[in-house]
Amino acid sequence: MVPSAQPQSRGCATAGVVAAGLALLLLAAGAIWYVVTRDSPETGEYESAPGCAAVATETLDALVPGHELELEEPVGGPEDPAGAGWQCRWATPEGPGEAVPATATLVMVAAPNPGGVTTAADNLRATTEQHDTTGLDGVGEEAVRWTRGAPFTVGCVGTRVSNLYLESCYSVASRYDATEPADEERIVADAEELALAVVGALPESIPE
Repeated sequence: MVPSAQPQSRGCATAGVVAAGLALLLLAAGAIWYVVTRDSPETGEYESAPGCAAVATETLDALVPGHELELEEPVGGPEDPAGAGWQCRWATPEGPGEAVPATATLVMVAAPNPGGVTTAADNLRATTEQHDTTGLDGVGEEAVRWTRGAPFTVGCVGTRVSNLYLESCYSVASRYDATEPADEERIVADAEELALAVVGALPESIPE
């Protein structure tokens, strides 16, 4: 979270941006863990979720210049009915730099088969229903977007591809000292671009 007092360094402000993104991801991951699997014969294409490196695209390079992978941790597990996967966070390095501070976060959860497609759809609904969402076409098989405006604007997209649930979030400052967020319209557009790039980078399937 961005402190109410004006930060004295770009590093402090960047840490605030990262903390806000991580808090959002942990909230989403918590919701995913409580989804109950439904019986369904529809089997998905992913026996596991890809790692963070698999979706680190040129779009990520452009949106979070000079980014560092600050977090790559497992989500869920083999016994979790909602599935298992990874949460990732990339951020502009702290300290004086040439780029405006930005952060991108991602959760990827592969729902177990059989019935993985239905479970992934449940994960999408259960995780995003707490937000004021808008439907989004052209990203995965179904997708919604939303924003969080306090204390720092974050744009997010939740989407499903087969039995894979993805949630990506993005935020960027308007100044090098990261004391103010960028325009919300820009953040939303960039969040959608990031989500589209993540979906485009996915392999067609991940076998067992």
